[in-house]
Amino acid sequence: MEKIIPNILIIGGGVAGMAAAQALSDQDVVIHVVEKETALGGHAAQWACMATQTCENCGACLSIETASLVQKQKNVKLHLHTMVDHIEKKDQGYMVVLENNDSFIIQKIIMASGFSPFDPQKTPSLHYGTCPNVITTAELNTFLKNESISGLLKDRPEPKIAFIQCVGSRNRDKGRDYCSQVCCKISMRQAHKLTHLYPKADITLFYMDLQIIGKEIRTFYNALSKKISLVQGVPAEILENPDTHLPTLVTEDKTTQSRVARSFDLIVLSVGLLPSKTLEKTSGILDLTPNSWGFFNTDNAVVSKDVFIAGCAGGPKDILSSQQEGRIAAQKAVEALGLDTRAKIPVAVFGDGHEADQTALTLALKGYPAYLFGNGAGLAKDAPVTVFKDAGPISISGTAGNFSIHYKSDNLNRHLKCAAIVAAAKPLQSMNTPKGKIDKILSLDEFSHMIEKTPEKCPERGIILMDYSGPAYKSSARLALSAGLKAREAGKDIAVIMNKMLVHGALGQRLYDEARRLGIDFFRYETPEDLTIEDSGQGFRIRLKEATLPSVFLDLSCDALILPHTVSPAKGFGDLACLLRQPLDKEGFLQSANTRHRPTQSLRKGIFFAGTCHDETDPDDFNHELDEISSLLSTQDFSLPATDPGVEINQKKCAQCLTCIRICPHNAIVMNEKSRPEIVPDSCFSCHLCVSNCPAYAIESKTMANDQVAGLVQKGAVTVFACERSAALAAGNLSLPDHIRLIPIPCACRISSDIILKALLNGASKVIVCGCHPENCKSHKGSRVASDSVQKVLSVPGVNQAGIVFEPVAANETAKFERIISKAKE
Repeated sequence: MEKIIPNILIIGGGVAGMAAAQALSDQDVVIHVVEKETALGGHAAQWACMATQTCENCGACLSIETASLVQKQKNVKLHLHTMVDHIEKKDQGYMVVLENNDSFIIQKIIMASGFSPFDPQKTPSLHYGTCPNVITTAELNTFLKNESISGLLKDRPEPKIAFIQCVGSRNRDKGRDYCSQVCCKISMRQAHKLTHLYPKADITLFYMDLQIIGKEIRTFYNALSKKISLVQGVPAEILENPDTHLPTLVTEDKTTQSRVARSFDLIVLSVGLLPSKTLEKTSGILDLTPNSWGFFNTDNAVVSKDVFIAGCAGGPKDILSSQQEGRIAAQKAVEALGLDTRAKIPVAVFGDGHEADQTALTLALKGYPAYLFGNGAGLAKDAPVTVFKDAGPISISGTAGNFSIHYKSDNLNRHLKCAAIVAAAKPLQSMNTPKGKIDKILSLDEFSHMIEKTPEKCPERGIILMDYSGPAYKSSARLALSAGLKAREAGKDIAVIMNKMLVHGALGQRLYDEARRLGIDFFRYETPEDLTIEDSGQGFRIRLKEATLPSVFLDLSCDALILPHTVSPAKGFGDLACLLRQPLDKEGFLQSANTRHRPTQSLRKGIFFAGTCHDETDPDDFNHELDEISSLLSTQDFSLPATDPGVEINQKKCAQCLTCIRICPHNAIVMNEKSRPEIVPDSCFSCHLCVSNCPAYAIESKTMANDQVAGLVQKGAVTVFACERSAALAAGNLSLPDHIRLIPIPCACRISSDIILKALLNGASKVIVCGCHPENCKSHKGSRVASDSVQKVLSVPGVNQAGIVFEPVAANETAKFERIISKAKE
């Protein structure tokens, strides 16, 4: 009997659709990707790189690389520059007919139709389209990507630039009472990029509530806030200066408490995200019903059992979250088709607390043998999880599919074999309580539990104080709104004092609006110094300098002061990072911020992260992370035949110095049974860092040996060594002049000082090494290693200082690459 291979339709070739296609690469399915544009990538592929000194973690460059990989994927059939015309239910699935008349039968559908940016012409008071100095963040992005911003600013060295947030979102009057999730980060990154290009620029960002949410974003925000002006309050109208014809905003001068007109060389409208313009038509074809916003992110949206939603079709979200949803949708399709037949591999989970317990239990219920190195206090006695409560992990050896965890238990050294590891450790939670009656201070968790279980014991007058103990996290903001609403419904008098309100998720803005409608008072302050808190005997007196009422002090009182916990890295995070051989981020949490491995993966294949130990997560985020990890465990076959990484160790030359084991960022080199280093192919990323750094030249490359690479040099030409994940993709289909010799390399770290010197000896007129931006290299520090190699050669006496250079170039920086090539010609 002939085997029937299932077909899956992916509608949309943006980051979510491509991620779904990639997740299905090892499955025995045929994937039809339908994209209305002429190329894959979606909006992200048109976005500019926001890196300055280091990567700023936007993830836009990933879309270029992913598109390149999907185009090469054997089980993918691309249908570009067309759309679905109609779909008809058949016995064997669905007959899909495209607008170009192509047709095929499919069994499951992944809807990843993306978004459309809001058109600010629908808000006439902003004069978009009539004033040339008023543009959108999307248009500013194009100027930045094409390196044409100087023309827009007429070469002014000290331009005055304003950003206006929430244009087209958080607007209940227009039926868009939701936060677009990404606009604040986009504007902040663009403002940061502009401060790098124009150090003397005068930049002002007008906002409702800056959504400071996500990994390392607080560190970024704190640095940016010292370079630009942040003004709470969004101007409703843009005027024109009659003398200069520049766009002008009327704002409040807090010093003089008067209204002043400020003219700007450029005003940037931070536009919100709307459903894709094609979503309504596609939904009709599929017999789906979106919600009133046009998305599928609330319970009242209706979806067929054969359709899985991913990316911005399910509501506004950033690039990494869209990728995550694409992978999850792919796994759901696999499960629905009954293709999830691989043996469930054993997984170890590290951590105490609810998140570690929930991670182990979720994996166990999905059929994975789960082992928990933690106290497991939240697990039921009959939970299908093996708990190593008092075990102390000593080391982890091996690679994905074959990890060995060495631990001590009952004074005996033991070891456990597992295929994957998930870190879900508990961060430190604390409260910076003001002086006074401690018994009158409640944690937000305690208050929430009290109003849920024993509302009669809840204080009559409560004040929830946000941002005081430390920056508010989105889980705390959501809990403050939900608990405050329940207290208000119970007849309690509730107020919230805050620096900002985080309104993340599909319903965050609606909760905020409902809280205000029901009479919860919201007050703002700028710094903790604007608050004076005293013990009143019966509770607390608070004197507040209200941020929106300059020089006005408010006197408030309450029976109880309610404070959320602030989250910080636990002391054990450093030890766990060492155990996993993974870096911490800039704030001390687990997992680096490198977008090539986030949200849940790591430099080391088979090691994952979940929960607040590595990122800012609420319960929904946490569940998505567990779904993604399950997807990766199911769609990545650890039992596949070993792939050839193109690198091997010549044991006759090996001096057993173990340099390779120490420096491999992916831990793909292990000691074998003969106590000699050995490369594990399935864990190797083929970056060639070991080849470049082996003192004995014992690690050899089949295609990238020193002499082979140097032999590609063209005498008299400028040699450009370009990382195949970044600069080589930026070069794309450019027609390079004859004097430019571009040599793709697996990673910039392949270029050692030896290769640079050989290239010069072979006649290269100049050597340019182009890698990823620092903090964006898939092999962690590949670009820094390459930069160090360049500096090492430049330190050699007699070397032409202008003849060797390292230039970071992202995959979406074609204009920058062209500029570098043009400069090399000169």
